[in-house]
Amino acid sequence: MEQHKRQPVTRRDVVKVTGAGAALAATLGTGVLMPGLTNAAAAKAIFFDVGGTILDWSTMPDKMTKYFSERGIKIDGKSFWIPWRTKLFFYMMYNTMIGSGFIPLEELATRSTMALAKSQKLDLDPSVAAGVLPLLGELDVYPDVMPGLQKMRELGYKLVPHTQLSLGVLKKSLLGRFKWDAYFTSETFGLYKPQRGIYLKAIEVMGLDRSEVIYVTSNQFDVFGAKGMGFRTAWIDRWNEPLEPYGYVPDWQVKDFLAFAKVLETAKP
Repeated sequence: MEQHKRQPVTRRDVVKVTGAGAALAATLGTGVLMPGLTNAAAAKAIFFDVGGTILDWSTMPDKMTKYFSERGIKIDGKSFWIPWRTKLFFYMMYNTMIGSGFIPLEELATRSTMALAKSQKLDLDPSVAAGVLPLLGELDVYPDVMPGLQKMRELGYKLVPHTQLSLGVLKKSLLGRFKWDAYFTSETFGLYKPQRGIYLKAIEVMGLDRSEVIYVTSNQFDVFGAKGMGFRTAWIDRWNEPLEPYGYVPDWQVKDFLAFAKVLETAKP
């Protein structure tokens, strides 16, 4: 597969102007401010990881089982999903580390699916392997997401999905659900997380300083990446995980979007 060359990205290409969304009632939870860290008063924008943070991963095993079954292939999605996700992440990391050119996520997903299938002694046609990534576009959002986003909108923040998922997945799963201020995918800059440029180029396009961004994610590697860029971070601890000793800790640890909206509400001057 021929590698795609990076193309220059303009503000017009990626920034989408939005109006206010419809009002939704929200029952707010509580959040924890990590000791010794600053509040959210200076922030102007909130960036969101998407996969596992906004999109609910929990239905993917069943979707995988059904997808392969419809093609006469017996795969237990519960045993395939985590290794598939892990291998795809490694392929993205390898592409980032080698620095030889951006390979779109669809191609990396097909390669990683084929490799995983081979390791499990499954004979997959590449066209079948290519159909796994689009299943992510069928995912729903967690129930706390939309009311939490609406509260953050009411508080005056710019709201921005920032993901290494493909634009095709993002369009199908998320962009029509809410009027975002902007959005960024792996294709926007030809980069994958946690490469520095995918974070820093996004705030450059938005005309923001690092101190004006809060990064929200349920993935701990994203806490590492965003904190390493100088962003404040909110970790949505959806699975009650221990905090990994990556060297950076989140500024806030909360259970969901409603809890974080409550934190933001109390931080406003």
